[in-house]
Amino acid sequence: MGLQFDAKTGLPLQLYCGAWEKPAGHLQGIAMDDEGRYMYYSFTDRLIKADMRTGEIVGSVTGLLAGGIYGGGAHMGCLAYHDGKVYGSLEYKAAEKFYVAVFDCAAITRMDMDYKTPGVMTAMYMDEVVRDYVCELSAGEHNNAPDSMGHRFGCSGIDGITFGPVPGEADKGVRMLLSYGIYGNTARQDNDYQVVLAFDPKDFAAEPFDQNHPHTVGPRLDRKFFVYTGNTTYGVQNLEYDRDTGDYWMIVYEGKKPQFPNGPVYLVDGAVAPVWQTLRLGDDPEYAGMRGEVLALRHAGVLHEASGVWYLPNRPDKADTGFISLGEDTFYAATNAKLEDKQTGTVRLLHLNRQDYSFAPVNGIEN
Repeated sequence: MGLQFDAKTGLPLQLYCGAWEKPAGHLQGIAMDDEGRYMYYSFTDRLIKADMRTGEIVGSVTGLLAGGIYGGGAHMGCLAYHDGKVYGSLEYKAAEKFYVAVFDCAAITRMDMDYKTPGVMTAMYMDEVVRDYVCELSAGEHNNAPDSMGHRFGCSGIDGITFGPVPGEADKGVRMLLSYGIYGNTARQDNDYQVVLAFDPKDFAAEPFDQNHPHTVGPRLDRKFFVYTGNTTYGVQNLEYDRDTGDYWMIVYEGKKPQFPNGPVYLVDGAVAPVWQTLRLGDDPEYAGMRGEVLALRHAGVLHEASGVWYLPNRPDKADTGFISLGEDTFYAATNAKLEDKQTGTVRLLHLNRQDYSFAPVNGIEN
């Protein structure tokens, strides 16, 4: 059966992401070019390119897992498209190294292209993430475990990524925003903020990448932001700039602390500029008097009065595996699945009702 298209946007109502054998992991993120010509999927260790007019898988970049840095595997998460390139968060936790992978869309022309193929993929080292990840705090350890008491701000790496202006500063240009993964540890107080780094694309100079001989070259950190949501399990899975409102969608795995709402979605208010505040991080000496730029949540959805945190109670499809704002209240949201021993997924075109923040399939396509 051929693709069906939305009469208003001309975009396919639903796309199939293909089925991929190990070592591919589950669907992690999706991105679309500005022309609506190609869709890109991250399956943890590979990037997939699909033709949106036919649904055909036309290219892929592989090889990121095999060997790994010092034997540790790769984890590529959320994706974002900007200026002809797809950007993806890329973790090598065993090596304590974190990158943003940069794929040249035009260079992906066939299946199973090795990531080291000249011109296909470069990478930018994220030294601020590394510094927070390896910080041992007063616990004296950073064990890469959910119950670890080291890792500044509970940093477990990175995941969500998007491009857009700093909230309240639309006239100051676009930034790449990159969100931390955060351990879902209920025994600590310093992991109740989402942490978001901002980088100016004018500073980008991505380098060729070899995961067995990794470079440590990356852009200068522009700003560092904090969003008080309460702890979520592994931070922001998908971060997306809303093209209609300037808000930022934070799609998460729900947290477990009873003093917070533990919602699946938080919405950063794009109209409210960051405010310097003393951060609520507990009593570790590392944090004494620490201040940071705090972003505001939009007053939409449900207010959890005990914590003062606003959240959206309903996640569109499995948007923690992929979410794209298209404008005019339309979005693509992903749902991952497993087909026997293969990882797969689908992407659906959805319409947002901004009165109650509910989503419905465009043209009535059902699950």
